[in-house]
Amino acid sequence: MKAMLAVLLAATCGTSAFAAADKPVQATTKDAFAAVAANVRHEMDGGGRYSYVKAAERDKVEHGLVQMQALFDKAGSVDAMTGDDKIALFNAQESVNAVLELRDRDRLVCERGAVPGSRIVSTTCRTYGEIEAQREASQKLMQEKVAGPCISQPCKGG
Repeated sequence: MKAMLAVLLAATCGTSAFAAADKPVQATTKDAFAAVAANVRHEMDGGGRYSYVKAAERDKVEHGLVQMQALFDKAGSVDAMTGDDKIALFNAQESVNAVLELRDRDRLVCERGAVPGSRIVSTTCRTYGEIEAQREASQKLMQEKVAGPCISQPCKGG
């Protein structure tokens, strides 16, 4: 059992674990990480791929990026890191990636349900960005309806 755990841990902490092609944050050298971190920060700005990241999540991502930068500053590359540093890097990377993947505007979300006014069940897929844009538009419309134009005399301050 311990031997199996050791093999699993070694495989997880190897360089290949940090180069998974489908993760937003992945780098094996200090310079590559600096470029990735700058891109993530840029994409979290308004209109970027990760612009739907909430404030608390943004702090979590920033903390993870700072933690990873410190590890790269210390060693220069994943290959030069100690086993403990590799684990710390992996954990920070997974924490950041979890937030970014959840709030990725291009992430596809599919739902299965009946079409309104029908009993026919179908599957509809939209991106997270489309869902959030529709939610924001609905909130804006509701706020405009509540605030609505004032046409009565008491409303106009008279």
